[in-house]
Amino acid sequence: MADVVLLFAPSKKVPFYFTNAHVEQIASACGGKVSRFLSEEELLKSGVQAEILFTWGGTGDMPVAYCRQNERLKWFHSFSAGMDPVMRSEIASLPIVISNSSGIHARIIAESVMGYILAFNRTFPFMFQKQREHVWGKGLTRDPVEAFGKTVGIVGAGAIGTAVAKIAKAFDMRTIGLRRNPQPVPCYDEVLRNDQLDNLLAKSDYVVVSVPLTPETRHMIGEDQLSKMKPGALLVNVARGGVLDQEALIRALSAGTIAGAALDVTDPEPLPPDSPLWNMENVILTPHMSADAPILSQLAVDFFCGSLKCYLAGEPVPNQIGR
Repeated sequence: MADVVLLFAPSKKVPFYFTNAHVEQIASACGGKVSRFLSEEELLKSGVQAEILFTWGGTGDMPVAYCRQNERLKWFHSFSAGMDPVMRSEIASLPIVISNSSGIHARIIAESVMGYILAFNRTFPFMFQKQREHVWGKGLTRDPVEAFGKTVGIVGAGAIGTAVAKIAKAFDMRTIGLRRNPQPVPCYDEVLRNDQLDNLLAKSDYVVVSVPLTPETRHMIGEDQLSKMKPGALLVNVARGGVLDQEALIRALSAGTIAGAALDVTDPEPLPPDSPLWNMENVILTPHMSADAPILSQLAVDFFCGSLKCYLAGEPVPNQIGR
C-alpha cells in the first residue's frame, strides 16, 4: 500500500487529460489514497505528503519545493519521456527513485513518422497548398516517389525506433537501426553500433532521429553528418531539437545537400517567426505533436499502474533515470 499524489493541470500544450476513472484505477493499483492537485502551490497548502508523486516532467517548472520538503517521498514518476527539467533541478539529487514513461508514445510517434515520409514522398504539402489556391498542381513540382524498396535509417533503435521499423516493414522497406548494443533486433534488417552513424546515413533514404537529448547527443547531426546523407534523403526528427545543428540543417536544405526535413521538434521551441524553416517548401513542420493522441493518458496510467506493482513488490520500477 502507498499513497500517490497526481499533480497536473491540463493544457493544450501537454495533451494529457486524467479522469476520475484514471484516479480510481491508480487507487486500485496502489491500495492507498490518491490525491489530485492542479498546481504545486495548491499541493503545498494542502499539507499532503505522499510516498509517490505522479506528474509531468517534460517541460516547464518542476515541483522542487514539494519534493524537497516532503520527507515521505520515495518515488517521482513522470508521464513524459523527456526528463531534462527534472534532471537539471534539485530533484535529481534527492535520495528518491526517478522514472519516466518512455515507450508509451512509441506507436503513436511511429504513425506520425510514416505520415511524414508518405507526405514527403507523395508531395502532399505542395498539393495541399495548390488545393487552397484552386490550382491543379500536377507537373508543378518534383515527381512523387514510392516507399517500398527504400531504406529507413533509425538513429536510436529503442521503443520509438522499433515501432517505426515495424511499420516500415509493412511497407516493404529496408530498415537499419543504430544503437549502443548492436545485437539483432526484430524488424531491423541491419543493426549498427553508435560509432557507425556515417554508415547508416550513407545508406538511408529516410533518416529518423529518435534519441534522447543528452550532452553526448547534442548536435550529433551536424554539417559533417548531413554531408554524408544521400542528396534525395529526408531527415525526420521526433527526438529533441537540440539533437540537430539547426543552422547546419538550414544550410544543407538550402544547398540541396539533402532533399527535405520533417521536424516535429526545433531549437528553440516555439520556432521563431523569422526562422527560414517556415518558408522552405522541402520542410514539414509540426509543433511537437507527433505523440499527441486521445489514448495517451490511458497509456500513461496503464504504464504507471504496472510500475506500481513492481514498486509495491519491492522490485525495481521500469525506466529509472540516473540510477
